Amino acid sequence: MNLIKTMQHTNIWLIFTTFATAFTTQIKGMGIFSFKTKKAQGLSDFSALKTDIHSHLIPGIDDGSQDMDTSLLLLQELQNLGYRKVITTPHVKNEVFPNDVNKLEDLANNVRKAAAQKGLAIEIEVGAEHLVDEDFHKRISEGLFKTFGDNYLLIELPFMYVPFGVNEYLFDLQCKNYKVILAHPERYLYWAEDKRQFADLKDRGIIFQSNINSFTGYYGRQEYNLVKWFAENNMIEMLGSDTHGIRHIEVLHKALSSPLLAGLVNSGKIINNQF
Repeated sequence: MNLIKTMQHTNIWLIFTTFATAFTTQIKGMGIFSFKTKKAQGLSDFSALKTDIHSHLIPGIDDGSQDMDTSLLLLQELQNLGYRKVITTPHVKNEVFPNDVNKLEDLANNVRKAAAQKGLAIEIEVGAEHLVDEDFHKRISEGLFKTFGDNYLLIELPFMYVPFGVNEYLFDLQCKNYKVILAHPERYLYWAEDKRQFADLKDRGIIFQSNINSFTGYYGRQEYNLVKWFAENNMIEMLGSDTHGIRHIEVLHKALSSPLLAGLVNSGKIINNQF
């Protein structure tokens, strides 16, 4: 008798568990409940951006590529990462890299010719990364800039201090119809604790170009926290590799796995592909 009761109880339990399994499978298929959290996805490459804005690929004129072979290697690597165009932006710093902006196009032509001979399909445009230094007022008055696209102007600030008169310089540039891009704003840590200055720049129409490698923590934890805050608050319009050498290419590969970067690239808010 006890054996019969045990068998009856077992059969009831089997019927219950079978029904529960079937019910669970059905409602999962209907999408009523989510039983698994989708893993955030990264990027397969940077083809969605099309254009890399910010790099140092003209050989021997700044702290980027030092010879043509290196420039060609970096261009090949960027092409392999999905880029179809680069806007390379050599430093213009009076005390360190006093490059003549009027000669940059000829220097870029040398790279274009070498790239074509190498069979590279990637397009090359040249601008410059202009440091706001003590002679910047003279540069403004004489128009000594190398812009790209429709009068886009890439500028950078010193890393250690806020340059005197920077707000007035930005106002003067905009009055002269330059579309001002601030390079890697996440690296200006003197504004990290009080982010109102960043918000003020955005209110004034300054374009933010963040470095892709900042999304990996390559420059440091504070820089990562800042670029994350920019991304979460829709403050970034452009992304750049800021490639100087092969070390940056290696980090770009790592950046592909960043869900934060992938979300930004896929948001439709980044304008790289307009160039």
